[in-house]
Amino acid sequence: MGACAGSTSGGIKVVRHLVFFRNSVLEFKRIIHPRAMVPLLLNGARVRGRIITHIIIFLLLYLSLFVIGSLVLAAMGLDFLTAIGAVATSLGNVGPAIGRVGPVDNFAWMSDGVKLFLAFFMLLGRLELFTILVLFTPYFWKAN
Repeated sequence: MGACAGSTSGGIKVVRHLVFFRNSVLEFKRIIHPRAMVPLLLNGARVRGRIITHIIIFLLLYLSLFVIGSLVLAAMGLDFLTAIGAVATSLGNVGPAIGRVGPVDNFAWMSDGVKLFLAFFMLLGRLELFTILVLFTPYFWKAN
């Protein structure tokens, strides 16, 4: 599921899940009452729309990277169950996976290219997606 907001563990943080699910419920209320002003509250404080947008983008990016990574590993010769397990455990930094990288196995049998790919996903998951992916944008490298 994820860790606490200030934690350095991997996965999607619990507060992001909480904001996403609360916002989803509020969207149903907004559909039923389109003129109502229904703010999202977290610990009694209003969550701004921009933060909600960032969280939704983060979740979509996380899931997209998971799907793309799984497809890439499957194309590199891994069976699909092992591919999704390896990407999930690498991106989430959560320990044993499923398939041939389960609790009684390890990553030693994989090719160097697969290990390098998964190491990149481990960095993405540990250092947060936006922090690493911003390094690959031209805006970051242009002089301001």
